[in-house]
Amino acid sequence: MIERARLLKGKIPRSLPRDYGALVRTSENELDDVIRHLRNLQDVPAAGRRALHHARLRQFKRAIADLDHIETTAIAVLNRAHKDDHHANRLLYRICQEINHPALTPTVTTLSTSYFYIDTKLNLMFIPPAEGSFLLHLPDLYHELGHPLLTHENHPVLDKLRTQYLTCMAHIHDYFASQRAREGPRRGPRAFKDQIDLWELLWSKYWLTEFFCDLYAVLTVGPAFAWSHLHLYLKIGGNAFALPDGLRNLSHPADDARMRAILEALRRSGFQNDAAEINRRWREALDLTTDSAVPDYMHCYPNELITSVVEKAAKGIADMECRLARPGTSDPVHLTLNEAWRNFWRDPASYHRWEARAVQELFSLCEGSAAVLNC
Repeated sequence: MIERARLLKGKIPRSLPRDYGALVRTSENELDDVIRHLRNLQDVPAAGRRALHHARLRQFKRAIADLDHIETTAIAVLNRAHKDDHHANRLLYRICQEINHPALTPTVTTLSTSYFYIDTKLNLMFIPPAEGSFLLHLPDLYHELGHPLLTHENHPVLDKLRTQYLTCMAHIHDYFASQRAREGPRRGPRAFKDQIDLWELLWSKYWLTEFFCDLYAVLTVGPAFAWSHLHLYLKIGGNAFALPDGLRNLSHPADDARMRAILEALRRSGFQNDAAEINRRWREALDLTTDSAVPDYMHCYPNELITSVVEKAAKGIADMECRLARPGTSDPVHLTLNEAWRNFWRDPASYHRWEARAVQELFSLCEGSAAVLNC
């Protein structure tokens, strides 16, 4: 396995564009860590108690799991990088410059087999193969940029967002504690307590992070992210008001709760008219389904928590000195992604022709061959 790790280091291409420099360094460092751990296991005497051998086997398996992850993600990405990946990386770099993103720009690959997601350990973002040729869902890039901001510790700039995140976490625990005290005796102590415990666990483990990333996106790119969320819900979303239960624990908040937070952030950013129009379209979308809120929905996603999360996330993002989207924001990528949605609604029949030209102009801008994007 040591030789396998050494071989993988040698398979890292040396002629990639500079956008891949961070991933190359991370891959080499991770492989060095695996090699060091494996060599340390070689140095442990073969004799010893049974518990020692069990511990060594667990350490060996962890090292191999790390090695497999690097090989099948980072090394695969570096060896298969092509033109579409290069375009996506230039675009993400331009976005990070526009919004004054406070962390290292992730590397992008078009090898995703599902939707947008990010490996925060490798700082590697995955998008679907064709996504870079279209505009309507590129605002989801901004959501993925939010995830690494919440995983780093002891960073003087990112700690400003983390402080607000931890304040929200305390508020969540206080809220559900009050729910137990108020509702428990009326509903029967055990069943309702188990439900509250599950909601609190999911808010703490998953949902608060997803809300913060949604808010990072909408506060930096504006209405385009809200439209993207609506469109994604119509394409692949489940019940917009879904609640977790003993069999189905949801890693993402309900789509309606997410939209409520997104619209609140838009109103606070000066996009009241856009928020009203998006909310109208959202209601139309819900009317196409049988989705409806059950009585406990507002206990799980109360306005009190949604409002608090929006306030705290907005403060943390502003404290990091990110560029916040406003109606007068004129950054080129920001303008293109928001204009894409306006054009889609204004003339859907000919939108694809406008989009093809806009994509070419956007890539020209990101390559540095166009100073101004003509929208």
